[in-house]
Amino acid sequence: MDNKIIILGIVIIIIFFSGCIQSDTSKIDGVSTSINTHLKNGDGDYNNAGTDANKFLYSKALKESDNASSEFNQARSLASQGFTYAQNSNDTVYINYMQSVLNEIDAKINATNELKTAIPYLMDNDTVNANIHVSNANGFMNKATTFNDQRENIVKQNPTKFK
Repeated sequence: MDNKIIILGIVIIIIFFSGCIQSDTSKIDGVSTSINTHLKNGDGDYNNAGTDANKFLYSKALKESDNASSEFNQARSLASQGFTYAQNSNDTVYINYMQSVLNEIDAKINATNELKTAIPYLMDNDTVNANIHVSNANGFMNKATTFNDQRENIVKQNPTKFK
């Protein structure tokens, strides 16, 4: 009788702790939602900055680009955590996914920095230098799109790992 009580107690403890301990993959799921929210917000701010710059609303464009930088940097911080979780899981699918996320975010940060550099040139009517930085920003955003496509392909190829 005592053995049954001990075994039952051990089983209850194991069930309790298994529910309380998060795996690295569940931690990745947890940060992914926040990463995507910051990316969406950053994309919106970046696009608004570009629209404002095209309308000659340069101070508003600078503010929007600062907001985009903040959102992308928050996403970057979370993605770094996610990458650590992926490495700890030793799962190459998650590692490749999180690396693509980091690459995408870095490209967006670089694009935003280029746009922020272009705006003062636009304010000074220095279209030559402004266009160099706008072109660089567009190039970084094209790279970001490529990295986004890579991570979407990883998700499509591994539907059981991504919900």
